[in-house]
Amino acid sequence: MFLFSTFVGQIVFTFASNFNNAIGLQMVENVPFCHALAFIVIEHQGYGIEALSTLFFLFGFASVIVGLVFYLLGKFKLGRIVYFFPSHVLLGLIGGIGVFIAKTGLEVTADATMNFNLNSIIHFFADYIDLLAVVFFFEIVLRLITRLTQNIDGTPRYPLLSPIYFCLITPVFYFGMWVFRRHLNDAKDAGYFFPSLDDCSTEECGNVTRSAWDSIFDEHMWDIWRVIDFSTISWTAVYHSIPTLVALALFSLIHVPINIPAFAISTQVGE
Repeated sequence: MFLFSTFVGQIVFTFASNFNNAIGLQMVENVPFCHALAFIVIEHQGYGIEALSTLFFLFGFASVIVGLVFYLLGKFKLGRIVYFFPSHVLLGLIGGIGVFIAKTGLEVTADATMNFNLNSIIHFFADYIDLLAVVFFFEIVLRLITRLTQNIDGTPRYPLLSPIYFCLITPVFYFGMWVFRRHLNDAKDAGYFFPSLDDCSTEECGNVTRSAWDSIFDEHMWDIWRVIDFSTISWTAVYHSIPTLVALALFSLIHVPINIPAFAISTQVGE
């Protein structure tokens, strides 16, 4: 669903946006609202296929609501209304987003949960320091290189430095594995890689191997269309999700006075 909506969004932005390099993607800051919607559905329907149908409907409905709100703001020339959000509200949201993204990044890296208390944080870093050290190493090196290559006025001297650096992370990581004589299977067992795309083990499927293309573009690719069944949607869960959907739409609006002006300045687009 994420890849499909990103693909559709990119096509629309490419042909309809005033920005020459508009990018269609999901606002990662809305992930907590997606979690909240999932918990509401689980509370009403549990973990079955019916719950998944309701959740997929809510995800799609949330996108429609946000798109409709933005369209109406543009249609009736009400774009400046979003600038009436108080600055301290924006600062608090930015800080909260930063904390959430940092916490989620650490948890995804370690494939574990971290609570906001000192004892949990200490144990988290002590148990997964080998996985976290790799992430911190690449981040610190990027910060140092970016700092050393800045112009006197603080602007980046090489705009493509960060993209090139990100592309080099994978080969550098494999080179580090070769230097330290770390076997690929050992690295997988230690948690340095995400689980395989294949949905069966060697014992279950024998020695049959699937390419990355076959693993992605298989019969499950169309599950986003098969899962949604309006006869199994819990409309009670949808009703209880309305406050969360409204909050998601308002939260999306707050990104306009934060991101759009900065994007316009960096791309030199006035309108």
